[in-house]
Amino acid sequence: MPNKPGKPTIAAIGAGRMGRGMGHVFAYAGYPVTIVDFKPRSADAFDVLKQDVLAEIKGDMTFLSSLDVMTEAQVEKALALIEVAPLEGAGDVIAAADFLLEAVPETREAKVDVFGRLSEFARPDAVIASSTSTMLVTELQEMVSHPERFLNAHFLNPAFLIPLVELSVSPTTDEAVIRRLMDLFEAVGKVPVRCSASPGYIIPRLQSLIMAETARMVHEGVATPEEIDRAIMNGFGPRYTTMGVVEFIDWGGVDIMWYACNYLADALGSDRHRPPPEVGEMMADGRRGMREGQGYYDYREMDVDAFRRQKLEAQVGLMRHLDRLPPPGV
Repeated sequence: MPNKPGKPTIAAIGAGRMGRGMGHVFAYAGYPVTIVDFKPRSADAFDVLKQDVLAEIKGDMTFLSSLDVMTEAQVEKALALIEVAPLEGAGDVIAAADFLLEAVPETREAKVDVFGRLSEFARPDAVIASSTSTMLVTELQEMVSHPERFLNAHFLNPAFLIPLVELSVSPTTDEAVIRRLMDLFEAVGKVPVRCSASPGYIIPRLQSLIMAETARMVHEGVATPEEIDRAIMNGFGPRYTTMGVVEFIDWGGVDIMWYACNYLADALGSDRHRPPPEVGEMMADGRRGMREGQGYYDYREMDVDAFRRQKLEAQVGLMRHLDRLPPPGV
């Protein structure tokens, strides 16, 4: 495995889409990384796979180069940092790694196999993380030796473009391990966020509701797929690119959200639209959002006018970049 002084040793376990995406992420940031093929293959079959892995990553980097994100020379330097290793002899790669990022198929059998092998060869101080999008960290943690060094690290596809990585941790995951992995991701330009052991993490849980409600609106004839997508791309999407959902609740008012959501819950016959009781308690306590100094966030020591301006400037900049800011008509 190639390495540089001062850089941790990283192994992506699995040579599928996510393993390749991880390889791209770390090599792009200048970190040596080994992608381990975790399927038994003949030497010839492995050579074909290796060439396919490197060709795919090179293709994505060449695409970035065509957009002036990186130069052709940087593409070649990044590719030189990637090694693809076969299952045979993977024990040596695993034993040398500081961080082991698992990306094998989403079946219990595959997870039991991979974590058994990682537990056998990995150093006790090596961080082990799963990229699973479905299995709870508390379930997978039981498959790993020294379970306190285990957590889930969920990348969003395409991994080389989307900055977010959701870290789902169990109550027994070591805080120092969480910090080490967060530091690593931040060093390579990712934005790690932490959540508890809950189905769907943050984004998939929200996304599933949005997709299901979208399909329901099409089914009910509320709007055509084209009109819904136009609404998302020109309203919902840009709004939440520059402002978080919780920030938006405070911006408009917790009470506005309370009344709107309860109206929709009654009108649609959907308790999923109804806000939790905590929102009513916030209203009763006077924590109704930015205009009252407290909501989900505390604004009492903040320059609210400057905050508003910052958010609106970001929105204007985004709309201008998207060519969706019309010129004045006067």
